[in-house]
Amino acid sequence: MPTPPDFPFKKVTHVGFGLMVLILLATLGVSLWGLHHTVEIFESVIHAEEVSDELLRVFADLKEAEDQQREYLLTGNSQFLAPYHLAVERIHASLIALKNLAMTQPRRDRVFPDFKNLILHRLDLLQHTLDLRDTQGTQTAIEGIRSGEGMQLTAKIRQHILNFHKDDVADFIRLHDTAHAMERFTIITMSIGLILTFAVCLFTFWKFKRDLTERQQLERCLLEEAKLAEVSRRIADIGHDVKNMLTPIHMGMQLLEDELDEHFKALPDTRQTHTSTTQAFYKDIIGMTRRGSSRIQMRVKEIADAVKGSSSPPQFAACHLGKIVDSVLDALRLNADERGIALQTRGLDSLPILRADEQRLFNAFYNLVNNAIPEVPHGGSVTITGALSPSGKEILLSFEDTGRGMSPDVLRSLFTYQVVSRKPGGTGLGTKIVKDVVDAHGGTIRAESTEGQGTTFTICLPIEGPAAEAV
Repeated sequence: MPTPPDFPFKKVTHVGFGLMVLILLATLGVSLWGLHHTVEIFESVIHAEEVSDELLRVFADLKEAEDQQREYLLTGNSQFLAPYHLAVERIHASLIALKNLAMTQPRRDRVFPDFKNLILHRLDLLQHTLDLRDTQGTQTAIEGIRSGEGMQLTAKIRQHILNFHKDDVADFIRLHDTAHAMERFTIITMSIGLILTFAVCLFTFWKFKRDLTERQQLERCLLEEAKLAEVSRRIADIGHDVKNMLTPIHMGMQLLEDELDEHFKALPDTRQTHTSTTQAFYKDIIGMTRRGSSRIQMRVKEIADAVKGSSSPPQFAACHLGKIVDSVLDALRLNADERGIALQTRGLDSLPILRADEQRLFNAFYNLVNNAIPEVPHGGSVTITGALSPSGKEILLSFEDTGRGMSPDVLRSLFTYQVVSRKPGGTGLGTKIVKDVVDAHGGTIRAESTEGQGTTFTICLPIEGPAAEAV
């Protein structure tokens, strides 16, 4: 009866889970006890502060009653009696509130009765002074005030409040110290419990999951390799088929051009003059088709090189941006003309020669213009403007269209694999391709767009190429 090989791991797992449960329960119990005591302490602090506030409120109302009584006695104006009576009512309400506030029983028995009796006695004196004024005259009432009994009572009340506040300060310090000590104890207990729990958990799962994790990682790697191999094979097959399908296009364009040349040469001289526009048009179309198919073949070759793991680096050479942009516009002009969109350039002829990979820049510019054309309404335009940077070391190219613009969400996702295309059948990766080309040239690109007004892409390219290539 051999012991199963995983038996020790099962034992470790059971013990580990048991320890975790015990530690968590102990930590939870101690933490709840500490939290309960902390809450009780802070409630005591809050109640003491409420009592202090209510005492101050009573004293303020008492002073208000004294002031209003004095004004009444001095002026005889009965309008001062209304705020006097309101202050007295508030004092009685505050006394009731003080009685209902939670205080420790010894403190309630020591503080509240004397304070209440002093307040009531002071109110009785105030009312007695008013009664004297009504029965014996103002001078008699004022003489009663001058006797000083009321002022002595007010001073005693003030002293009671000061004594209470003095006790409060000592209590607050003690309670705060106790609360913070309890809080620290709870936090330390919870931290130790969590650390122990995580330590046991990590040890248990490290023993239990190590082989399973390695096996899962191996399976994922094999699955990814199989997927990549299948994708590479499919891409290679598609690239080979596309390359083969482009061959008859090249041959067909050549045969078509030869046939049309023979046809127009056979026409009388008078007819040839009238068909010169047609001849120029078909030569443009055939030339555009040839150039486009040639560029497709070059891209297909790049795909094949990437599949074989021999992707070629950028080939930097002297080139003129104006010619590259003209090639892009020649390839897209027919599409733009059919939509009634004007393709325009500004300032490109005066730009200096720069070191760049012409094919890659063509692909980047082609993507920007080709993406802009479907977004521009009939009668709109796509304008490419070139200029030197203020330092004279970079060329600035702006691709500005009068299209419908982009929302902030789409604008934020540009130049990433998360961008979403709004064109039917589009992948949305055109701007990511542009960003990669610009990065390869050591440049920068930014986009600005307003919905309903259009979009502008601005590319900055160093004239000497990227720093590493220039060196």
